[in-house]
Amino acid sequence: MSEHDAAGTTEKADSADPPAGMLRRVRTEPRVHAAALAVAAIAGLVLAWLHWIGLIAAGALVAFVAPSVRRGLAYGFGIGLLVLVVFALSLGDAAARVPAMRPIVYVTAGSALVLPVLGSLVRAIE
Repeated sequence: MSEHDAAGTTEKADSADPPAGMLRRVRTEPRVHAAALAVAAIAGLVLAWLHWIGLIAAGALVAFVAPSVRRGLAYGFGIGLLVLVVFALSLGDAAARVPAMRPIVYVTAGSALVLPVLGSLVRAIE
């Protein structure tokens, strides 16, 4: 009888907290993880396109689905690179003149790489 009660209690504890179980699934199952990471990256790109604070949010979103803090930091750096590449592609032919604008291009590249990593530190809070 005690085994049945213990099993029933465990089952109720898992069903009582579905967000934690779903988050664990997103972080551990490869297909679900890849889909969640793609959705987070697209949402992060949209937010970064709208405002520079979106860079921080993009880093937080991709790090939230990461299985570890280290991987979350790497995802933050990766989304920063992705944002920088998308920005350069959106410039078109004018991208060839960007390196000549030295002081501002350092701020642009630095913020695109540092702000998402800063946002990805939210993963360490859990």
